[in-house]
Amino acid sequence: MNQPLNLTWDNTPFQQFTLIEIPLNLGMALIIGILIAVVYRMTTRNTAISQSFLVTIVMLSMVAALVMMVVGNSLIRAFSLIGALSIIRFRTVVKENRDIAFIFFALGAGMASGIGNYPLALYGSATILIFLLILDFIRFGAPISRVYLLRFLLTASTDMPIFLPIFDRHLSSYSQLSAKSARMGQFVEYSYIVRGKRKFNEQAFLNALGTVQGIEKITLSADESEAEL
Repeated sequence: MNQPLNLTWDNTPFQQFTLIEIPLNLGMALIIGILIAVVYRMTTRNTAISQSFLVTIVMLSMVAALVMMVVGNSLIRAFSLIGALSIIRFRTVVKENRDIAFIFFALGAGMASGIGNYPLALYGSATILIFLLILDFIRFGAPISRVYLLRFLLTASTDMPIFLPIFDRHLSSYSQLSAKSARMGQFVEYSYIVRGKRKFNEQAFLNALGTVQGIEKITLSADESEAEL
């Protein structure tokens, strides 16, 4: 007598997971997702950290594990899942390329956990996390000196070169971006791209510019941080 096969609508047998394997796969994805979120928080300094993004990393890892258990070895189910996800419109803009890499990291770790390949999920993720911490510790790719955007107002009756000696004393290079009239022609607003010298002190530079007669509303910004006088 022919034995009935446990087939789905696409004639592909479901991969059976026991009641122990399911929470183990999801638990492994949860642990790795938390570790990824912790390392992301530790290595993020210059931008504001969103709690929502940290929770999203953990959720993505677990959801990817669940998806892999649903898809199993069915190519049709995999394409059906892609089609279902394609109708979802994501409106959140990811500002940093690094954030996209962490999202793919969480997805990959979750997929490895979902298929029950714990050595790959654990040791693979641990290796990547260790290298990320090492690269952050040695400040890999960080510039020797930061680039800043400098804006300030100067009275129209003041000679422009009055602040150049301060630039030469504190900056290694500077380039004017724009100069436009402000406050009904009483002031001129200057914008510069500047790079500080070695051991550049932002506050000391701002204080020096603040002593120049005729200069007002000095703003020095770099990346997401901003110093203002």
